[in-house]
Amino acid sequence: MTVGPVFARRRGEGARGPRFRRRALGLLAVLPVAGVVGLTPAALLTSQAAAAPTSCTGVIAGVTATAGSPQTAKVGTAFATGLEATVVDTGGCPVANVNVDFVAPATGASGTFPGGTVTVTVPTSTTGIATAPTFTANSVSGSYTVLASVPGSNQVSFDLTNTTAGVATVVGVSTGNDQSAKVGAQFAQPLTVNVLDAYGDPISGTTVTFTVVADNGANATFVGGGATATAQTGESGTATSPALIAGSTVGPFTVMASVSGINTPATFTLTDVASAPYAITAGAGSSQNTELGTDFAVPLAVTVTDINGNAIAGASVTFSAPTSGASGVFAGAGASALALTNSSGVAVAPDFSANAVPGGYIVTARVAGLSSEATFALVNTARTTASVAGPAGTYWLVTSSGKVLTSGGAANFGPVKAKLASPAVGIATTPGGRGYWVVTSKGQVYAFGNAVLYGSAANDHLTSPIVGIAATPDGKGYWLVSSGGGIYNFGDAVFHGSTGKIHLTKPIVGIASTPNGKGYWLVSSDGGIFAFGNAVFHGSTGNIHLNKAIVGMATTASGDGYWLVASDGGVFAFGKATYFGSGSGVSPAPVKAIVTTSDGDGYWIVSANGTAAGFGDAGGQGSGSPAGVTVVAGAS
Repeated sequence: MTVGPVFARRRGEGARGPRFRRRALGLLAVLPVAGVVGLTPAALLTSQAAAAPTSCTGVIAGVTATAGSPQTAKVGTAFATGLEATVVDTGGCPVANVNVDFVAPATGASGTFPGGTVTVTVPTSTTGIATAPTFTANSVSGSYTVLASVPGSNQVSFDLTNTTAGVATVVGVSTGNDQSAKVGAQFAQPLTVNVLDAYGDPISGTTVTFTVVADNGANATFVGGGATATAQTGESGTATSPALIAGSTVGPFTVMASVSGINTPATFTLTDVASAPYAITAGAGSSQNTELGTDFAVPLAVTVTDINGNAIAGASVTFSAPTSGASGVFAGAGASALALTNSSGVAVAPDFSANAVPGGYIVTARVAGLSSEATFALVNTARTTASVAGPAGTYWLVTSSGKVLTSGGAANFGPVKAKLASPAVGIATTPGGRGYWVVTSKGQVYAFGNAVLYGSAANDHLTSPIVGIAATPDGKGYWLVSSGGGIYNFGDAVFHGSTGKIHLTKPIVGIASTPNGKGYWLVSSDGGIFAFGNAVFHGSTGNIHLNKAIVGMATTASGDGYWLVASDGGVFAFGKATYFGSGSGVSPAPVKAIVTTSDGDGYWIVSANGTAAGFGDAGGQGSGSPAGVTVVAGAS
């Protein structure tokens, strides 16, 4: 509906003047101003633009949003077009100096005017236009309205939207994480990050700040200077740091990649590692002595460092002892052993035991590529008795009468109280030493502690006497062996074979199980070895002229070797079993058994009188058996 201008009747006008005025007044009667309704301010503006000059009334018709709606801005940025409202009067004329209130939402998606306020009052210009100052979107995405109003009149809305599209919201690690470099050297890869908006789209032209965060001295510097560097993201949203040079202290550290406006930075974990070995230094055990056949108290150890004094981890150190004369052996290795340095740069050799030759000597430690070496001045002192210093070792012995003797932490659950119809010949323990079995030559088995009686050969027709017993690894079964090589299995012990049908030149004197119980060895008095199941033959004394007969055997903890012992205390090592010394000249004759330590890095040679001579890491010994009894076997 178009409304023409209203003219006042001038003197001398014709009769049409008043009628036209009444018609025009009738049209004004529908305006929404001062109690009348009808035409809107927008309609007035339209009519004003289309009509001839009007008569301005000064009576405010209302306010209209004339610019700035709708529009969208990135969160945290200003809207491109100012919010503009126009005020007109009832005659369609612009009204100047009218205060227009602009009000944005106080919470949620919104924005602020200068000063951080959500409201502002702006007077209209001579053209009736009120333009709000710059309006900046807040950090919350979403759509909302800003209202503009004139007191006593209508209000209009501006439809605005805050968007995170194209706004950096995430910075993440791309490449270069979890790498290491030798001190003073350049890391192989620079650090790269991806900067994305909330929709996963890349953001270009964003500044990323890379900052090295030192940890206990470990750090790095960027080529070109310092612990901080900046880089711009490209079209793919990726920013790449300058190259990094490792510091002089080994260890891990972090690099943070941050972007302004993003609370969570990307984090890289890097490590400075030692450079080439530069020095090797002997530890506290560089000068010590021990009795023949026993371990040196302080393990041989060295520290390997680089030129900056940093510990070198993973370096291979070779420890070497003389191959003749006064010397010693490394457990499981012989006269030479390899050890790797740990994270502290320390390499510890296996237990080192003096051989049977008294005197002083040097053990060396070397690292490949390093001309210098560490040395250990060691002395083997004479040993005239079986006993050595130190806490008592843990083992069990059994006498022919069924009496059980214990040493160290071995628990005694009692002897055989019944009168034996035949002498006891063997003893075997349950896992953890919480029980044991004793067997007699006629195959009778006695159980003590948590050991369970699974059966015996006492009622079998034995063609040869029982000479030994071996328990399964789980303690839920055992084997008995006779001097003729017959095997009697009970509980979960599995029969793997016997020498029952083999013509033996010498009788069987002992049995030993493999670590997993899937095999066993039998040994004869001439040192012949018979392997069954998964037991591996490592050698024997069958072709060696023995001064005295073999009386027993023991295996390494891993089953990759075994020892044989003769009645004069002579010890014979096969496979990876380490020879730590013999009881010849030390152990009172006759010797009855050899008992290993729990880790297999030592053994006791047990005499009939109960004397147990320790070698390797075997501890001190218990006392001999009471008068009138004879030890026949031992176990650990």
